[in-house]
Amino acid sequence: MAIQEVLPYMRRQRWGRIVNISSAVAADGYVGGATYGAAKAALHGLTRSLAKELAPEGILTNVVMPALTLTENVRQSMPEIVEQVAKVSPIRHVPSPEEVASVIVFVASAVNTTINGDVIRVSGGATA
Repeated sequence: MAIQEVLPYMRRQRWGRIVNISSAVAADGYVGGATYGAAKAALHGLTRSLAKELAPEGILTNVVMPALTLTENVRQSMPEIVEQVAKVSPIRHVPSPEEVASVIVFVASAVNTTINGDVIRVSGGATA
C-alpha cells in the first residue's frame, strides 16, 4: 500500500497529507456495486483510524469522495445519465475532473491545517 511506503518519510518530517480517493458508491450504494462500495467504505474506516493515529505527528488523513465525474469516458459512454444527474444537481452540472482535483489539491496542501479524518463529498450537492 502506498501509505506504508510514504509513512516513514512523513513521520521523519513530522508533516504529511494522506488523501484517499473514494466514491459516492461507498455512501449511496449502486446496483451491482456491492463489492466496490464495500471496499470504498472500508477505505473510509482506514482513513478515520489513521487520522486519529497520525495527527499528533503532523500528518492529516482524509478521503475525497467524488460522485459521478464528467470524465471523457463518462461523457462518451453515458450521456443520458450525465444529463439526468445534471438536471437534479443543485449546481446543474456534473463535476469535472478538474473540479474534483482542486479539492484534492487543497486537502493535500499545507493550507489545510485542520481537516482531518473527514470524508469530503464532491458532488455539487447531488446525492442518491
